[in-house]
Order: sequence, then C-alpha cells, then structure tokens
Amino acid sequence: MSAAAAILADLVKRFRPEAAEGLNAIYQLHLTGDGGDLWHVSVADQQCRLLPGPATDPDVAITMSVEDWGELAAGRLDPIAAFMSGRVQVLGDFGLATRLRGIFGL
Repeated sequence: MSAAAAILADLVKRFRPEAAEGLNAIYQLHLTGDGGDLWHVSVADQQCRLLPGPATDPDVAITMSVEDWGELAAGRLDPIAAFMSGRVQVLGDFGLATRLRGIFGL
C-alpha cells in the first residue's frame, strides 16, 4: 500500500457519521507527487466509502500533493491556509470541501 493510500485509508477510520447527517456527496481526491493517485470518497446515509480511481460525477474535486495531504491529515497544515496559498485546488462545490474538516476531523 502506498503512503497516500494509507493516509486515505486512515481518513475513512476518522469518519464522523454524526457530522455527515443529511450529506450525500462524492469527493474526488487527486493526490500528486510520489505515490499519488486518484481516489474518490462517497458520503451518503452517514457512511463513507473510499474507492480507487476517478468518480463519474464528483460534487467536488480536490487536488493537492501527497506530502501536503499527509500534513493536513496530521493536523500540521490548515486547510484554509493551504487553499489560500495555492497548495490545494478545489473545483466544484467549495462548501462541500470546507465540510471535510468536520466530517473527518482534519
């Protein structure tokens, strides 16, 4: 398992169903750099699933480096600061992207 895959698998373990109440969304995550790849996370009915590859019709697509994702997951990188500095690119529903923090404890 690549480092990026391990970090994303940990994301699923951190899932907070109560924070996802009423949410039905698909997040596409493109992690770039060494060990990076494309995944998507489906959040529906207070459950989440991590799947490899691109989503057919994501609600939001997030692109960042594997290294920055690891820093974000470890709590050492503020997601808003990362976005403002260009380290994270968001396409689609920006509001859904901001909900990641609460849903996964980032």
